Amino acid sequence: MEKCSIIKGTMKEKPRLLIVDDELDQSKLIQNCFLRKDFQVFTAETGELAVASIKKHKPDLILLDLKLPGSVKGKDVLRSLREYDKKTKVIIITGDLLPPAEVKELTELGLAELVSKPVDLEDLEKIVRRALEESYPNAVRFEKVVPKKEAPVASLRRIVHDLANIASDISSKCELYILNEEEGLNKNRSERERLDETVNILKSVLNQSERLTDIVKKLSSFAKKEI
Repeated sequence: MEKCSIIKGTMKEKPRLLIVDDELDQSKLIQNCFLRKDFQVFTAETGELAVASIKKHKPDLILLDLKLPGSVKGKDVLRSLREYDKKTKVIIITGDLLPPAEVKELTELGLAELVSKPVDLEDLEKIVRRALEESYPNAVRFEKVVPKKEAPVASLRRIVHDLANIASDISSKCELYILNEEEGLNKNRSERERLDETVNILKSVLNQSERLTDIVKKLSSFAKKEI
């Protein structure tokens, strides 16, 4: 694993990363990934909160979802930033296939990179690293950190704990939705609202399934060590 720092003047600082996304599972996954790399990580679920967080925390890099709830969308956040800041790198995250005209518009607003959902963390780390190195030439440091060896039993317990949490989260989301349908709690909602809720649940389950894949890889690695 590598921990990142930026030399600003005579000071070594943690990079400041702002994640703007209303999909909390994905946001948390990305947040945990970069916290382990010694980033300061801030999050915002709406465009309004993103604009406020940018002014308050002055991030070195922004991961910005285009589709946000409320009246201030991702593109509005980017426009607002560019009114007074032309340099801060912004990586757009989207689940949509954008038309060339929109990609051109975003590029002209200073888009650093376009990342598709679901996000591949390994690819995202490379993109973030490249963006920071462009922003701070010769000032970014990536230092190798040798993790402490964890006892096999403790490691296995951690894996079991993660599996239980993921299974519980998937089960509770699905059970709640089915219960609401069976008891007619969704009958007064529009078809669009019900579809949006279903899509959000599916996205959450997809994100959790990706975590399950990572855990299976860890179990496979653990098993190989024990053989």
